[in-house]
Amino acid sequence: MTMKLSMLAVAYLLIGGLLIAVSYQPSGPITTQKTDRVATGFLTERFAG
Repeated sequence: MTMKLSMLAVAYLLIGGLLIAVSYQPSGPITTQKTDRVATGFLTERFAG
């Protein structure tokens, strides 16, 4: 009986930890600010003349 209860307690802690870890994930996509510095340098070198 003690073994059964300890297994149940461990399973409860694992499932609770997983649920907490999933709930604290940042919501929405994390985007970086777009810059065209690299693109303009590439385009001028590629298509110049």
